[in-house]
Amino acid sequence: MINIGKYIEMAINWLTENFTLFFDAINVGIGGFIDGFQNVLMWIPFYITIVLLTLLAWYKSGKGVGVFTVFGLLLIWSMGFWNETMQTLALVLSSTIIALIIGLPLGIWSANSQRCDKILHPILDLMQTMPAFVYLIPAVLFFGLGTVPGAFATIIFATPPVVRLTSLGIKQVPKNVVEASRSFGATPTQLLFKVQLPLALPTIMTGINQTILMSLSMVVIAAMIAAGGLGEIVLKGITQMKIGLGFEGGDSSGYSCHYSRPHYTRIWKTKERKINMKRIFYFLSFLLLLTSCSGKKDNKTISIGYINWDDGIALTHLVEVILEQQGYRVILKNADPAPIYATMARGKVDLLMDAWLPATQADYMKQYGKNLEILGEIYRNARIGLVVPDYVSMNSIEQLNANREKFKGEIIGIDAGAGIMHATDLAIEKYKLNYKLLESSGPAMTAVLKRAIDEHQWIVVTGWTPHWMFTRFKLKFLEDPKGIFGKVEIITAIARKGFGKQHPFVAELIGNIHMTTDEISSLLNDVSQNEYNEKEGVEKWVKEHQSLVDSWIPN
Repeated sequence: MINIGKYIEMAINWLTENFTLFFDAINVGIGGFIDGFQNVLMWIPFYITIVLLTLLAWYKSGKGVGVFTVFGLLLIWSMGFWNETMQTLALVLSSTIIALIIGLPLGIWSANSQRCDKILHPILDLMQTMPAFVYLIPAVLFFGLGTVPGAFATIIFATPPVVRLTSLGIKQVPKNVVEASRSFGATPTQLLFKVQLPLALPTIMTGINQTILMSLSMVVIAAMIAAGGLGEIVLKGITQMKIGLGFEGGDSSGYSCHYSRPHYTRIWKTKERKINMKRIFYFLSFLLLLTSCSGKKDNKTISIGYINWDDGIALTHLVEVILEQQGYRVILKNADPAPIYATMARGKVDLLMDAWLPATQADYMKQYGKNLEILGEIYRNARIGLVVPDYVSMNSIEQLNANREKFKGEIIGIDAGAGIMHATDLAIEKYKLNYKLLESSGPAMTAVLKRAIDEHQWIVVTGWTPHWMFTRFKLKFLEDPKGIFGKVEIITAIARKGFGKQHPFVAELIGNIHMTTDEISSLLNDVSQNEYNEKEGVEKWVKEHQSLVDSWIPN
């Protein structure tokens, strides 16, 4: 089997090791550009911005759009999301400008060079078809967390439309017009700027419009790596299952899209809209009927929700392997904690193997616990807290303020909805820390940690054990005199209410799973060594610990 991902990772690691100064320079340059944009937008009083944007919309598209714009912007301000909107607008417009700077020349080149067009075409296809989340991985490795990696991923995702449509627009300029211009002595530059680009402008503007919309679509994704803005609001709404908050953030993003676009056109005619809506309605009804007919599960099908944490991945695949050996069909569903708890409470997911109790996920148990049941305690010596490399010459959270400059005033966090993030917010308050907690993800956090350790920089992250990073790096927990992060956490297996009665064998099996520190550490290590196929790492561990696994299986 060819492991392409391994070689891509090697290439990215080589780039990060050998071009650190180059990426740092880009980080400073683009970061300064975005920050400048953002500072200007926030410096202008909100009422002046509203007036200017309203007048622009009125001038470009008429009275109706102008009224809609002023209403939307006033709504955003009244909801208290003005600063977040300006952050989003700064990121979108900055990314769009950079995308245009790159894309317009490439489009012109592609239109005038057949060889360039042949090379660019598959590259643009790859840029558009690749899942946008993939771009976050090298972005974090290259630039850390913040607006720059968000802009990096956004630019890659949003550049293709303007390249394609610029090229198309120039190619569609009538050849007789081009030949007539040349016959009158026009130079290549004059031909481009005075003939081709003006005639191709409507098509190019369509490309710019699409680039802006695609940039805006990356807002939530960029928020996963601490880009901030409205995406952070939407992400919190998703991860914490706060419907109102998510709607408010999404609504504000919609208005941002409205007043960011250069053109406002009515795309559908009334009759066409009715026909299309009818077709959409019939299609969705058919899909609903189809899914309702195929949604039943047999008694040998088990669904497991898991959080994208290393212990959750490892324990989930462990149960998957064991159950498949017993003849069960296992369906895995990856999501953040809040959606998993909410879905499981509604009976749509059977199991969660890595519930951190009693403190980390206490809020979720308080909200959904009445519709859940505890199957067993898997590991009793888990711990959460703030973690630093062992070369950091301090040992307590109380010492963080005195070393703020060394840590750049940042605590690198994980998913917004994680219990450890709530505990860290509380620690910042109780210890009166002058720090900003950056929201990202577990993988992003460990990537930033690795980069900092490679460069022997001071860094503080939200950490927990068991986790493979404690075997790969020399780390230590900062002492917590106030006890904000608690003492000992228990990794617990929980299920939807009634699962034990419906699946007594599975419930008893899971209740028998108890692991020591050495056992769960070796499991996590095997999984981390097979990061491109976690299941293979689990299968390797099961073979090496077959007697232990057999002891869990009910007679």
